Amino acid sequence: MRKHVIILGAGYGGISAAKKMAKLAKKEEDIEVTLLNKGKKHHLITELHEVAGNRIEPEDLEISLNRLFESTKVNVIWDEITEINFDDKKLYSTEQEYSYDYLILGTGSQPNDCGVKGVNENAFTLWSMDDAIKINNQVEEMFHKAQFETDPEKRRELLSFVVAGAGFTGVEMVGELIQWFDELSKQYEIPRNDINLYLVEGLERILPNIEEDMAKKAEKYLKKKKVEIITGHFAQEVKENAIIIGKGEQGTETIPTKTVIWTCGVKSAPLVEDLDLEKDKSERLIVNEYLQIPKHKEVYAIGDNSAAPWVDEKTLPALVETAMQTGECAAKNIVADIKGQEKEKINAKLHGVMVSIGSDYAVADVTGLSLKGRPALLLKHFVNMFYFFEIGGIKEGFSLVNEYIHEQASKKGIVPQLFDQATMKSHTFFIAILRIFLGYQWLMSGIHKVQEGWLQDPYHLVAGATAAPIGPNAVGWYEAFMEAVVLQYPLFFQIVVTLTEIAIGLSLFLGLFSVLGAMASIFMNINFMLSGTGNMWYLMASFPCLASSGQSLGLDYYVLPLIKKFIWRKPKNKAEHLKDVVQKRK
Repeated sequence: MRKHVIILGAGYGGISAAKKMAKLAKKEEDIEVTLLNKGKKHHLITELHEVAGNRIEPEDLEISLNRLFESTKVNVIWDEITEINFDDKKLYSTEQEYSYDYLILGTGSQPNDCGVKGVNENAFTLWSMDDAIKINNQVEEMFHKAQFETDPEKRRELLSFVVAGAGFTGVEMVGELIQWFDELSKQYEIPRNDINLYLVEGLERILPNIEEDMAKKAEKYLKKKKVEIITGHFAQEVKENAIIIGKGEQGTETIPTKTVIWTCGVKSAPLVEDLDLEKDKSERLIVNEYLQIPKHKEVYAIGDNSAAPWVDEKTLPALVETAMQTGECAAKNIVADIKGQEKEKINAKLHGVMVSIGSDYAVADVTGLSLKGRPALLLKHFVNMFYFFEIGGIKEGFSLVNEYIHEQASKKGIVPQLFDQATMKSHTFFIAILRIFLGYQWLMSGIHKVQEGWLQDPYHLVAGATAAPIGPNAVGWYEAFMEAVVLQYPLFFQIVVTLTEIAIGLSLFLGLFSVLGAMASIFMNINFMLSGTGNMWYLMASFPCLASSGQSLGLDYYVLPLIKKFIWRKPKNKAEHLKDVVQKRK
C-alpha cells in the first residue's frame, strides 16, 4: 500500500529530511514524498545579517527548491498551511487539503519577544529575508534623514543603533553594521564619531554558548571597533524612539534610538505554537528519542520545532547542525517504520559553532579547536561550502559552491579578496592548448611503456635507471612504502601505472572528463615527486586544467550536458500520485 510522506517546511531540517528521504526511498515505488513549503526557495537564514548589513543581495541567499529536487522523487509544492488535523491526518491551506501517512514538522521558528513591551511594535527582528531587507532599508533611511537633521537630539536618535541580544545572530549583525557604517559615513558625509552602536545582553557576557575565552576575544574586537557593550541588564521596553534598559538598583537607562534590532532568541513558528500538543518553554514540541510526537507516532518534529532529547536530560540547542541531523534521523525512522525495521534513536553529534564579525574577523569553537580572526572566517566559509555539497549532491554541489565563491569575491575585506584571486576567469582556449600538450605527454609515456613490455614483464620497475620508481631524492617514508608494497607486486603496479597514464592522456588530449583527468595527473605527479622521479613542470601544468578546460577544444562541451540530461533527468510520472495527497479544500 502506497505511503504518503509530507515534509512541512524547507529550512535546514526540511531540506536534510527531503534529501535523505529521496535517497532512502529512491527505489521504493510505494513511498511518495512531498516537500511542502510556503515559498519556492530555500533561504540560508544563518547568513541574513549579510543582507541586512548590505554586503550581499537577497538572491545570493536563495536556492530554488525545484533546482535541488528536480531529479529526485521528491515533489515540491508551494503553499502555506494554516491548520493540521492529526486525527484525520490532513493539512489545510486556504484552498487545498493534503493527506499524509507520515508527517515531518520542520516549519522553523519565529523571534521571541520574551514578553518585553513594545518589541513587536517598535523593534526590527532578523529571522527572515523580509526582516533583513527591512533592516537594510531602515539603516540607510536613518543616514539619509540624518544628513539633513539640524536638531542634535533628533539627529542622535537617527544615528544610534541598538542590537538587543548578544548571541550568534546579534554579534554577527553588529559586525556587519560596523563595516557598513564606515561606508555610509563617507557616502552621507557624516562623521564616524557621530554614529553610535550598542550591543545589549541580559546575561553576564556576550556569546554565552561558546567558550568564554573566545567570547572575550570577540568582545575585545567589538570594543576596538567602538561598539558600546552592555551586559547583565535586560531590556524592559522598546519605544518608537528609545529602548529602556533595566539596571536593578540603579534604575533604568534610556538609549534614544529609532532602530532597535531584536535578536533575543526564538520560539517555534506560529503554526506549531498553536498546536494542542505538549511543548517546552520555547514552544518546541516534546518528542521521544525517535523524534516522534508521543500522541501521534506518525508525526515527527525536527529542528526548531523539536525539543529533542540530548545529554544529561537536556534538549538539543537550536542550531543548523541540530536541524540537519534531526531531519535525517526522522527520514530514516519513517522509512524504517514503513519497512518494519528497527528505528534509530537521535544521537546528535554537534561539532561546534562559528561566529563571523564582519568580513575580516570571526571566532570559532569547533571540536575542541578554538580559532579567531581570518582562520576562523575561512573555516566558516569551508563549512558553508560543505553544506552546499550536502544539499546539492554531485549534480548541483559544484555549481552552488562556485556561485558562493563568486558571491564572496564581490565583498570587501581580505578574505573576500582571496576568493576573488581564486576565481579570476581564465582564457580557457589557451588552457585547452596546455591541456592537449599535457595529454599528449601522458599518452606517449603510456604507449612507450606498452611497447617496452610493462604489461607483461614484471621486472621493469626494478630494472634500469630511467625506469626505476625510486630516484635519488625520494622522500624517506615514501621510499619505504615503495619497497614494502609496490616492489613486492611489480607487474600489478606496472599495469596500473601504464593504464592510468594512457587514461589520463586520452582524457586530457580529447578533453573528455578533463577535470577528472587533471586531478589524476596531479595525483600521479605528486607520487612521482615523492619517489624522486617526478617533473615539477608537469605537476604545475596540471592545475590550470582543473578549470573545466575540456569545454574548449574538447569533448566535455558535448558530453557533460548529455550526462546531466540523462543521468539526472526528472523521474517519469513523478507527480502521478499527488492527486492522492492534494485535494481541493471542501
